Amino acid sequence: MSDAYVIEISGFTAGIVTRDTQDSGFNFFSASPRFNLMEGQHFADPLAAERAARKLAEHGGVPRRPDGAALQPHYGVKRMAR
Repeated sequence: MSDAYVIEISGFTAGIVTRDTQDSGFNFFSASPRFNLMEGQHFADPLAAERAARKLAEHGGVPRRPDGAALQPHYGVKRMAR
């Protein structure tokens, strides 16, 4: 499996995900202001990041965690609770 992937939505680059060296997940880095809400978010795999970006693009809303809480941008090494 690669260490970085480009996430494209409808032919536009939403961002990239890179493998987190501290665990088996991936971190999202926005390539467009439209996807800044996802900046720094941690995902289990690139497909999960793509699904969140697609939902944001299609619905214009903030992607939700499985427990229904809105994802919030964070920076640095802080991780979302799983």
